[in-house]
Amino acid sequence: MNKKYLSVGLAAAVLLALFGMALHDPLHFPVVNRVVAAVVSPFAAAGSAASGWIDDTESAMTSAQTLQQENETLKTEINELRYANLAMAEIYAENQRLRAMLNYKNTHPEAQLVVARVLGRAPGELRDTMIIDKGTDDGVRQDMAVTTVEGLVGLVEEASSTSARVTLVTSARCNVGGRILRANSRAVGIVTGRGGDNMPLLMEHLPREAEVLPGDVVVTSGYSENHPAGIVIGTVKDSSLDAAGLLRTATVVPAAVKDGLEEVFVVVWHQQDGKAQ
Repeated sequence: MNKKYLSVGLAAAVLLALFGMALHDPLHFPVVNRVVAAVVSPFAAAGSAASGWIDDTESAMTSAQTLQQENETLKTEINELRYANLAMAEIYAENQRLRAMLNYKNTHPEAQLVVARVLGRAPGELRDTMIIDKGTDDGVRQDMAVTTVEGLVGLVEEASSTSARVTLVTSARCNVGGRILRANSRAVGIVTGRGGDNMPLLMEHLPREAEVLPGDVVVTSGYSENHPAGIVIGTVKDSSLDAAGLLRTATVVPAAVKDGLEEVFVVVWHQQDGKAQ
């Protein structure tokens, strides 16, 4: 056994010596140099391949991390753009509302209008009312008309110093004098609500012979000194004679009462027939 190990050791020493000579002077030992090249080349190639695989793996991992970071950045930018777009849409909508209100105010010089913000609908049994942020300190008084650019919203029911409760025109407790706007009709009656936002109003006490047609516009008659004539109440849906056949009744779709009201006008002063009211 010892001789076997000794032979192997000598052979290894000889090979190492030959490799050393071949590396030191390859021109004088071409055969040995070819043997060395044949032995070393596979290991060198394998090492090069392993090194290339490691470089490719590191590059792929770096690219994946970069893509993930870019994806997160894009998501953040998209969210910021979405929020900015919503904010711009809100500003645009408010601008349009205020522009329309300003135009309405400028075209009604016969009335003094106070702009009020709607604070919400009243809770409980008074769901047919809403609360606004203007009160007696701003000249708001009971029974004053509350409007938007579309028409009559309701009447002030009561007011405190800084707020007021408004009875909506759709409430059964709200009664307003109304007139058919059409020139060859001009029929006058009393418009009252029926207690529901989605229910048409009733225009009652119209003369039997009154010509009231679907599509006719109904406006305030102005017979009450508390609110002016000519405020749009709604549009006639249909009409018929009452049960006794003596008077005519019409159903009217309200023009201005709807969900989402944000600002309204209170008519705190108006001039009618040459007199201030």
